Amino acid sequence: MTKVLALMLVLGLASGASAALTLVGAPTQPIGIGETAAITVHNSQDGAYDGWLKIEDESIAKFDKAPEFTAAGNPAGGSTMALFQDNGDWYQFMVASTNPSQPVLAGDHILVSVIGVAEGTTRLNLYAPNGLDIIRSADISVIPEPATIALLGLGALCLRRRK
Repeated sequence: MTKVLALMLVLGLASGASAALTLVGAPTQPIGIGETAAITVHNSQDGAYDGWLKIEDESIAKFDKAPEFTAAGNPAGGSTMALFQDNGDWYQFMVASTNPSQPVLAGDHILVSVIGVAEGTTRLNLYAPNGLDIIRSADISVIPEPATIALLGLGALCLRRRK
């Protein structure tokens, strides 16, 4: 019975740490092709943690550049970001401090820049340290730029006029 309670406590603490992570600033309106959106990984709890970032369909949107740490996400220079390209661009991150007098405090820790590539909808996923469980997702919708839509409309009018 004691072992079961201890296991439940450990699992509760681990899941509680993951629940503190959110994706802030996800675009509520579609972005255009070639436009960027800034999304932030925010942790409402103090302490070190790690995880993965991945865009589901990189033919619709992709990372504009590698995610970057804020000062709060890298207080003593101990945080790391690694790119894995085996199956698209996966970024593994570890938010940590190597100096006990500069601990990782709650706040905005990672800045993610996403650029629209083609029309459609995809997701930016924030994965747990195991790289399998999705903690949070942010929808990213991409629409053609207004000039493209205008040209398509003009083309449709020309075709209609010919008939």
